[in-house]
Amino acid sequence: MPEPVYVLGSLVSGGLVATGLRYAASATRPGIRFHPAWPRRYRLAAAHDRLETALHRAGWRESPERVAVLGLVTASGLAALGLSSAIFVDALTAVTLAFAGGVAGFGVVIYALHSAMVARRRRLTRELVPLLELFLLELGGGGSPLSALGSVTMQIDSEIAAELRRQLITAQAAGTATFEPRLREYADRMQIPALNSLATILTASREFGTQVSPGVRALAKDLRRAQKRELIAL
Repeated sequence: MPEPVYVLGSLVSGGLVATGLRYAASATRPGIRFHPAWPRRYRLAAAHDRLETALHRAGWRESPERVAVLGLVTASGLAALGLSSAIFVDALTAVTLAFAGGVAGFGVVIYALHSAMVARRRRLTRELVPLLELFLLELGGGGSPLSALGSVTMQIDSEIAAELRRQLITAQAAGTATFEPRLREYADRMQIPALNSLATILTASREFGTQVSPGVRALAKDLRRAQKRELIAL
């Protein structure tokens, strides 16, 4: 017969799994959604904001609460599986397996989120190279840099082009020179240094009248070299 501590541990883990599944199921039903934010006194606002930023970088259209529930369900299930091994192994081994299972459950979710962030950042950077090269061609035809960039974003079907087009439209609607600050904010949020460089080039052109083409050409070449290095490393 298993000792009472293992039975109690298994019941607690099972309860956590059932609770997590209940909230996860309720969040997917039509008309039933999580509260937009857990009560602030019960959660760490900083951790919530960091997770929300990470989800945006990864392109996951999920709330931080649902991802936290997913981690809880996974960790609880693996912990319960580890505790159930008490029937076959000694107490210390069962507790160790339960602890390792709980850590691994959260680790799987964190690893998947990090991998999605890295993959999306690389994809956006790859999409930026042909956009910059076409931007150079548009600049050769005359016109302002922002109008040339807007024309390019209309010709390319990619996520980075759609985001730049959205930022340009928002800046034009505001009626002020807000595109570069918005571009920097997006670059910082997505951790794409090349977009920060592009914003710097456009700002220098607007404020000091410098040519955009040399900077954009150098930026495109640097990105191409970085992509070649990645391919060689593979």
